Amino acid sequence: MKNKRKVILSTLSALIITTSAAYAASADQLYSDVPADNWAVAAVTKLTNDGIITGYGDGTFRGDRAVTRYEMAQMIASARTHSEKASEEDKALIQRLSNEFSDELTSLGIRMSNVEKKTDNVKISGVFANKAMKGISDSHTWWEKEIFLNVDADVGDGWGFHSGLDWKWGTNTKGWNGEESFSDLYSTSNKDVNAMIYRMYAQGPIGKNINATIGLFTPDLQDGVVGNARTKGVAVDYNMGKTTLKAYTGKVYEKNADLSSPWSAGFIRHGNRYDFYNDGSTRDDATLRVYGFSAEHTFTPKTSAGLGYYSLKSPNAYDGRLGIIALNARQNLAKNLDLTGFYSHGNQDYQNKAYDLKLVYNGSPWGDKRWGSSIGYRYLGSDALIMSSIVNGSEKPGSKGMEASIWYHFTKNIQLQNYFFFGKAINSEYAAENPHHTAFFSNLIFAF
Repeated sequence: MKNKRKVILSTLSALIITTSAAYAASADQLYSDVPADNWAVAAVTKLTNDGIITGYGDGTFRGDRAVTRYEMAQMIASARTHSEKASEEDKALIQRLSNEFSDELTSLGIRMSNVEKKTDNVKISGVFANKAMKGISDSHTWWEKEIFLNVDADVGDGWGFHSGLDWKWGTNTKGWNGEESFSDLYSTSNKDVNAMIYRMYAQGPIGKNINATIGLFTPDLQDGVVGNARTKGVAVDYNMGKTTLKAYTGKVYEKNADLSSPWSAGFIRHGNRYDFYNDGSTRDDATLRVYGFSAEHTFTPKTSAGLGYYSLKSPNAYDGRLGIIALNARQNLAKNLDLTGFYSHGNQDYQNKAYDLKLVYNGSPWGDKRWGSSIGYRYLGSDALIMSSIVNGSEKPGSKGMEASIWYHFTKNIQLQNYFFFGKAINSEYAAENPHHTAFFSNLIFAF
């Protein structure tokens, strides 16, 4: 009887490779070993929604029925063959799923071998972008060109290495001197062309369902709505099915003037810039220490939310540590239509709240849809954000108003992004002195 069972299992494995539909029907009768609420189901659902998993029936789990580990392995194998178009987050998810279902992937034999043949140890990708932008503080249109180069390497045992190199030149980059940039190292900060190491980190598993990131990275807590500032340090995330716990700590690696609180005299601290040294200065050599943690939960395939806390500490700052509590959520309203939003609150005494509520059609411009758009209202108090991922048309925190966006893919590798902001500075005196209350950001991108 035991030998017969082995023969049956071998036959079913072969059927997986030749026809997924026939296998799925058999699996319904014989197996139910991956419950619908397992973390891997949510992970594969995300990869399906992001367009990474293709060719598996209708791309759904057929309601709440349990799937088999072999079905999951088949879908993970599909994701691996399309990993070149995956985001960094999705690549990490694919690797985590591969580790969890390694035995089943190995049992697929030929398919797993084919996947490995398509995987290089080192991959190079990037974008060339031509940008035009205008902020709400003046009427000038700034032009900028940028080349961003990604280098990804698989170093084994689920660990990978990533670096990002950034070159910018144009009318608004003269004098840009990011810390330890190539421009600083070779005394070319006053040149038109500036270059820097934008990211450099290692990432991989340190335990079951636990991943670590070490180096210079951009934290991904709550989609970066509050703490999107690059950080030199360490981050950890722990997946518990529908819930993911995330934490990070380190030193902020951004120009202070690009952060929220020290940005503009009219936007913050009752007309005074953030005083890092108690002497009225905001020098770019200030060391800012930061940490944050969040709990992010997927309630249903249509509903998710997160709760987080962030802390920013500068040396000798007269008002101590900036602490921020943040809540974000996403609700799918209809096919290709999402409602997203966040609210954050800081512990200082000026612009202590920030929020954004937005309707999004067809998701992210980095997905596989032909075009998409969004419209929403935002209030971006500078003391309720460290550095936000959502400020495109509205430029930087300290502003309030409506923002609309539209993006279009001319081809798979060429897209145009446009963001338009109709609002003004939160500080009324600054708004009165700067009457240009509209802003835009346009970005023509060539990916390679």
